[in-house]
Amino acid sequence: MHLPSLGSLAAFSVLVSGVIARATVPTDYTKLAARNVSSTQTINGQYPLKHKDKDKHKPGCKSEPDYPPLSCNQFWLQNIDHQGYAPYAPWSSVPPTPPNPATYQVWRNVLDFGAVNDGSVDASVAINEAINAVNLAVRTGGTCAPGVCTGSTASPAVVYFPPGRYRIDNPIIQNYYVQLIGNPCDRPVIFAPNTYTAAFMLDSNPYGFQPDGAQSWGSTNVFWRQLANFVFDARAVPANRAEPLRAIHWPSSQATSISNVEILLSTAADTDQRGLFIENGSGGFVGDLVVNGGLYGLEVGNQQYTFRGISIFNAKTAVKQGFNWGWTYMGIKIVNCGVGFDFTAVAGDTNDLLVGSAVIIDSEIINTPIGIVYGDPVINIPPTANTFSFERIALQNVPRAIVGPGLTGPTVLAGTPTNTFIETWGRGNAYVGEDVGVNGPIQFQGAFLPVERPKALTIENGDYYTASKPYYENTPLDEIYTARQFNAVGDNTVDDTDALNNLFAAAAKDKKLVYINAGMYRVTRTVRIPPGSRIFGDPSFPQIISSGPFFQNERRPRPVVQVGWPGSKGRIEWSNTIIGTRGPQAGAILLQYHLNSPVADSSKHDKRDQAGEQGGLHSCEPSGMWDVHVRIGGFIGSDLQLAQCPKTPGNVINQFNLDRDCVAAFLSWHITESAGGLYQENNWVWVADHDVEQGVNNQQITIYAGRGLLVESSDGPNWLVASSVEHHQRYEYQFWDTKNIFAGQIQTETAYYQLNPDARLPQVAQEKWHDPRFNRGESGWALRVVDSKDIVIYGAGLYSFFINYDNSCAAPTASQKCQQMIFSVEGDSEIRVFNLNTVGVTWMLTVNGVDGGLYTQNMNRFAQTIAQFSYDEA
Repeated sequence: MHLPSLGSLAAFSVLVSGVIARATVPTDYTKLAARNVSSTQTINGQYPLKHKDKDKHKPGCKSEPDYPPLSCNQFWLQNIDHQGYAPYAPWSSVPPTPPNPATYQVWRNVLDFGAVNDGSVDASVAINEAINAVNLAVRTGGTCAPGVCTGSTASPAVVYFPPGRYRIDNPIIQNYYVQLIGNPCDRPVIFAPNTYTAAFMLDSNPYGFQPDGAQSWGSTNVFWRQLANFVFDARAVPANRAEPLRAIHWPSSQATSISNVEILLSTAADTDQRGLFIENGSGGFVGDLVVNGGLYGLEVGNQQYTFRGISIFNAKTAVKQGFNWGWTYMGIKIVNCGVGFDFTAVAGDTNDLLVGSAVIIDSEIINTPIGIVYGDPVINIPPTANTFSFERIALQNVPRAIVGPGLTGPTVLAGTPTNTFIETWGRGNAYVGEDVGVNGPIQFQGAFLPVERPKALTIENGDYYTASKPYYENTPLDEIYTARQFNAVGDNTVDDTDALNNLFAAAAKDKKLVYINAGMYRVTRTVRIPPGSRIFGDPSFPQIISSGPFFQNERRPRPVVQVGWPGSKGRIEWSNTIIGTRGPQAGAILLQYHLNSPVADSSKHDKRDQAGEQGGLHSCEPSGMWDVHVRIGGFIGSDLQLAQCPKTPGNVINQFNLDRDCVAAFLSWHITESAGGLYQENNWVWVADHDVEQGVNNQQITIYAGRGLLVESSDGPNWLVASSVEHHQRYEYQFWDTKNIFAGQIQTETAYYQLNPDARLPQVAQEKWHDPRFNRGESGWALRVVDSKDIVIYGAGLYSFFINYDNSCAAPTASQKCQQMIFSVEGDSEIRVFNLNTVGVTWMLTVNGVDGGLYTQNMNRFAQTIAQFSYDEA
């Protein structure tokens, strides 16, 4: 990317004061409507049953070998021998009661529990028994249920739905650490009859089980949860009830996802139904979701979220945004709705605008009178609420593109036929170059200079590349190797290093799909994943756990999992796995990624780089990692819980009394200099701030890990979609001498224990690891960018909530903030950031040592917000 020179601040002010939008349709968009709404399989001729255009691939590539198509009932995950193991199950087996994993069933098929899939009778009782069970004989007390369990990783469960129609007379309750998975080839249909009276069809966090009536689990602590491959049909339910029907209730946080789901709502004129409802949490990712009908397709609020590949048809309002700090919408398609995006929500007590900021990119709105409506500036207190960054939104039959304030406000940007494509439009505060410490922000509303997108990050039409998690529907059973077949045990006791290395080596050589059975795989040396690997972890998130002296020397750090080797080329695909540590592991690099996947340049038509083809996967497509997470401490079996690592805010911690047994990692995630071509989606890198397990009620703990995510890929490209990194010592994200990075939404939290000790402890700075150095009384960086080019960030939430576990510093009115500086750009760098949100920080920007972006200049309702920051050293 080359960032056009913005010149003087005055010139920038002149640019954004106008309204600039192209009046002609780019060639790439002339067929958008037909491409995205045509299908041979429709409902009432209105819209496609399946979202066919969900992936934005590089040209001429494919990720699965050429297997003949299989019937949907031959889906491998439905038929494979499930030998999953949960060594600490069930969750109720807390000391002194020992676990009884031999009786615990991780995989549950709802038909085995008596669910009928022909739609003739209620299936909700059987489904909920499958969710709650220890096994077929004991159908309660198995998983972490509302009102009796505050959270636990001891009882992972996958509840599987074969194809069919499932009538529910009561809601499905998704317990903690339970994954609901349907058949991706023929998605099961969950439908409610006309007698249905409950508020939700799927309730992932029920109210009413706590003494105060609150949600069963604090929404900011709901982690590691999936809902995939379903259709929810509410059309038989009366369109307008005293309590509106909301199909899916999903207050959630990091490492959660909804994917390949469709919601069918009433299209009656008086419909009050809503599709996806999220009222709070700290997410998260939703992708490949289709909603048809309803008052609101999406009724959503959360601290931050990433929504990718969402299609909404025939809703009165497609997206009703509730409270947020930041939100990234990418690849959104809105067709035949009354309003596309409504950002006007206000607080009932203060009348403040609730929507902090939103990014919308690579999207389209069709046959919709009003595209986007924003809130009333009269009540726009604090001043940066409703900060927006819009880029590349195609319009077809949308007379009023942007309206505000409110639905009755004037047309701010005309739609069709005047403008058929919004290249850019935004509003909020902007900072340019090194002047951050000299002048205040530029306040703007209107068009802004577009990013010259790096071709390495885009597809042929200019949109950013994206890809969905593969399920390998056409892979035969005899083309799969499993961890159990290679004698991996997964009990967190036996050393599974050799078994896993043999599995991955054999599968890559023989071009087989790897299935990692449920379990906790203890390893005492590095596990190596060769080029050409395709790895599908059980949806329960099998864990690879490092242990022992091999990983304990911070002067000689070693990878727990290594992908490729320096200079290697090829591709991998990997999903549904957690990498963790057990006990002190000061030298552990949890994931080290060396592989280079040479990708096809979107400006050329050379479809394949033969030199980079290894292991049978075409390397013109980037590698992909979906729902692969790092989890350090705070979970059962880690030996890094409340009993071992309690917080000690009352003690002054120094190098002599710091508990070295709680130093659990050197570096969490490392993309090396030779690596490139890696698409990462919904990856959470978490150093535990609290103990998740039942019985300790999420009490805070102190775990130390030196560094978060280090990217030093010399050329890239790398994508970070719905990425979070939290609670490391020196930094969360560091981009060092790299280029071609797409990121959004990214989110961080500073370690809660800092400044006791500060960022100088426990691990000392090492120059060869490009470590930042700190003075006394400084906290770690959330984001550090050094000598890096072509960096584009669409949504960043950088939060500092505590000083030594005291959160009073995070309040917007606090005189002492939790942290002075949080985001540093250094050296010969080139970066563009849209919608930067911080909490608990004095200076939002630091450029070559100059602090700027004073928080009082950028106040939002709780966070502080900058619409745009750009820096080009050249």
